[in-house]
Amino acid sequence: MKRIIILLVLCGLLLILGVSCKSANTNTPTPSVTPEILPNWWTTWLAQPACKFPCWQNITPGVTTRDEAASILENTPGIVITYNTKDSLVWNFGTKTEGGDIIVSEDGVVSGIELEGESDRKLLLKTIVASYNNPEYVEPIDCREGKCVTALVYPDLGMVLEVFVDNKRIMNDPPQFEILPNTVVDRVGFIEPGIDSFNKIPNFEDYNLLMKWKGYGEYP
Repeated sequence: MKRIIILLVLCGLLLILGVSCKSANTNTPTPSVTPEILPNWWTTWLAQPACKFPCWQNITPGVTTRDEAASILENTPGIVITYNTKDSLVWNFGTKTEGGDIIVSEDGVVSGIELEGESDRKLLLKTIVASYNNPEYVEPIDCREGKCVTALVYPDLGMVLEVFVDNKRIMNDPPQFEILPNTVVDRVGFIEPGIDSFNKIPNFEDYNLLMKWKGYGEYP
């Protein structure tokens, strides 16, 4: 009798273990498909530039024609041209928040390139400074509603950074703002080297607040 009872207990345990194993196998997660990783165009120009400043993706302000630039963009994976005229080219990098545009001069040659990144992949000023040192000039170019769009200029490289900072003098002129290592860079521009090229950028020539870089802190 005892032997029969022991056999029944053992059978019951085996049955329970069998059910548990089956349940565990059923709940085994299915390996997920790895999503496609798109190129981070917003920082590729900094980490792995295709050419030296002010060139970007083999497009050089003052050298490359509009048609040549359009051909390069059309044949670059991940770039989608959204606006194409004789005066400009606008594109995105497969997202609504990262893209760029090219300004074309009257002679059909590229005069400027601008990249814009407003995604979660923030680019901090200290990251650019680590690779290209400090900017030479600082200029607030558009101040309103307590904010200032401010340009940080590298004339020898032909590079202009745009940052969006708080204006501490809302009702007074000139504006007062702070540039810090963690200031987020919203746009990066490529132009022909030289401060004269910067002063010819549309909407920039109307401002006369160009200041020498004095380090991180408040301006002026």
